[in-house]
Amino acid sequence: MYYSPHHLTRSLTFCYDRLYCTIPATSASRIFMSKDAKPLISILLPVFNNGYFLTDCLESILHQTYKNIEIIAIDDFSKDDSFKILQIYKRLDKRLRIYRNVKHYDKAITLNRALKRAKGHYIAFMDADDLMYRERLSQQVKFLQDNAKVVAIGTQCSFIDEHNKRLSKSEFPITNEHIYNKPLHGISIQFETVTINKYLLPKDLLKFETKKKTFLYSDIFMKLLAFGELANTPLPLQYHRKHSDKNPFTILKELPTLVKLWAKSFDQWEYRPKIRSFVAAWIKPQITTQ
Repeated sequence: MYYSPHHLTRSLTFCYDRLYCTIPATSASRIFMSKDAKPLISILLPVFNNGYFLTDCLESILHQTYKNIEIIAIDDFSKDDSFKILQIYKRLDKRLRIYRNVKHYDKAITLNRALKRAKGHYIAFMDADDLMYRERLSQQVKFLQDNAKVVAIGTQCSFIDEHNKRLSKSEFPITNEHIYNKPLHGISIQFETVTINKYLLPKDLLKFETKKKTFLYSDIFMKLLAFGELANTPLPLQYHRKHSDKNPFTILKELPTLVKLWAKSFDQWEYRPKIRSFVAAWIKPQITTQ
């Protein structure tokens, strides 16, 4: 049976209406941003041949309970109908801003171009295959306003297949101290669920390395840790589409890159993870089946 994002979220949203972190708000956070304020969130949406899932993805974003958003969608020269779908939705909702690369550049360049166009106080990331729970952005903004030291907040995920069948759920660590030793994409935090407080960062810090093919998001996490804490919500606020697991050959092939990344963390960002936990977490992600 096919489930639309509304069908998926309506039955679950009520569980998260009161999902707030227990960390107390500081006086600094109250001065910096009123709890009642509704700052603009820029949602970055790189698109490449995602036409099959893109409609549901856009519907889940546009029906968020948090309304003050702009969606910066950049089509990376798709060969399917992805850009046509973006054009249709742009006519339906002015909060969607669409662009198209003149050729296929890959995700890093596409994300960098989206970052340059972002006007929001907060930067949120989204995968064009995923679905947001209706309360995702509201809960993340609430968390960031209540926790002045947190620079980025991710969420737990419900993993689904191409038919929206639930496969598993994440058990990512919630607090910064537990995320610190393994801040790798999909292991301690899922990058496509993250919302960042841009005003805790130096200008132009957020930039992806265009030559990197693996661990694309890891450099970003190391940069963020120099300016604040990372956290995850305790309950899932996003459906993340799980296409395939890494096989042993892929894991072995990525090991040299992982070691270089670990060394770079010491040299450039004064980030000191333990190599044992760093590698162990990468080999065995924190995911549990339902």
